[in-house]
Parts: sequence; structure tokens; C-alpha cells
Amino acid sequence: MKHLFLVCMIWSCMLACLAEDGKAVDFRDYRLQRSGRVRETMEWTTFFATNLSDKSKPRVLFIGDSICRDYQSVVAKELRGLANCTQWTTSRCVTDPLYLQELDVFLSFAPHAVICFNNGLHSQFTDLREYEAAYRKAVAYLKARCPHSGIFIVLCTPVKSEYYNSVVLRVNRIAKKIAEEERLPVIDVYTFLNRGECEGKWRDGVHFNAEANAALGRKISGTIKSAVPGKQNTEKKG
Repeated sequence: MKHLFLVCMIWSCMLACLAEDGKAVDFRDYRLQRSGRVRETMEWTTFFATNLSDKSKPRVLFIGDSICRDYQSVVAKELRGLANCTQWTTSRCVTDPLYLQELDVFLSFAPHAVICFNNGLHSQFTDLREYEAAYRKAVAYLKARCPHSGIFIVLCTPVKSEYYNSVVLRVNRIAKKIAEEERLPVIDVYTFLNRGECEGKWRDGVHFNAEANAALGRKISGTIKSAVPGKQNTEKKG
């Protein structure tokens, strides 16, 4: 598996990918020229695509972090029979030079009718001017690479630390501004969870208990259901 992943990464670097409409889209055109991103002590990425051989149903891609990973089982259950799910969850901030490179590889596995995009909780020590520029480029890349996909912007969830939560509020404002500029729907999970009522929902001040994750999964799946088509043209790539 490691060798296969490396081959995919090298292939992605060498070749420009095609968007769903056949136009060449190179992720390198959407990266920041310079990034001050400092590596975390531990960086991680996980990728899962359920029922990858099933071409009869549309596919929904969830891009996020460990919060996204925690509610995935609920989302998959809620969308069962309607759509298959793909998830790419990572500690990488959008300013990371590897962010779009990895995303480019994972987009190539299957076409996605709907994409839920979230990034921000791992931006605590990121220059937010760089973050805004990189976030805008990431959205532009997704729109160019997957022009037929419905894209939802998912905000970040509240955290217990007052300082860290102030960063969450700032990245959420950036995400909402860009979503408005790009005319993309926003799923406001920050307001949905209500930080004032999160004391009994947090496991560690960031991640949530099973009940809260179930509520998040139902909220997100319920919001995007109307955007999932009854069937998908599986000949498209993206």
C-alpha cells in the first residue's frame, strides 16, 4: 500500500489532472507561492472510500479533520441507499504545500456529486492572512477540478480554550466570507452545537462525545441530501 501511495503521489506531481469537463487543472497553479506553515509535532492523513466499485449511486466527499472523521459513520448510515461516501481527513492546514497535492490524488479515485469542505481547526498557529489566501485558492481549485460537484462549506466546531476558540471564530468568518463571494452554501455547525452548551459534549475540549457526533452527522447529512442527485454520470472524472 505504501508503494502504491507513493506512485500515486509521484504521478500526481508529474501530470496535470483533468477536470470533469476535460480541461486540464494543475493543483500547483492553486498553491501559495510561499507558506510560513510550521509543521505540527505529528501530522496525519486518513482516506476511506466506501463501496468504491459501486457505480450505481452518486458519491459524496467529506474533507475535514478529526471532527469530520468522528461523525463519518453517522453520515454514512444516514446516506445509505442514497449515496456512497468518501472521506479525506487530515491535520494539514490549507496553507501546507502538500495539502492540494494530497487532495488531487484522492479526487482521482472517483467522481463526487457533492463535496463538503472544512479546514481550520489546525490553523491555531497559522498566519491568518496566508490562511485566507490559501482557503480561497483551495475553493477555486475544487470548483475548477470538480465543476459539476455541489460544494458545501462546513464551518469549524467550537473548542473549550478561549484563545483557541477566538481563532476558530476568525477562521469561520474567513470561510463564510469566501463562501458568500463564491455563492456556496454554508453548514454552520459552530452555531448548531452552541458553545455555551458544549461543556457536557466535549471529550477533551475539542472532540465530542458520541451523542454530539451523531447530531453533527445528522445535521450535515440532512443538509446535503437535497443536493445529492438520484443518479450520477459515472463517466465524469473529479
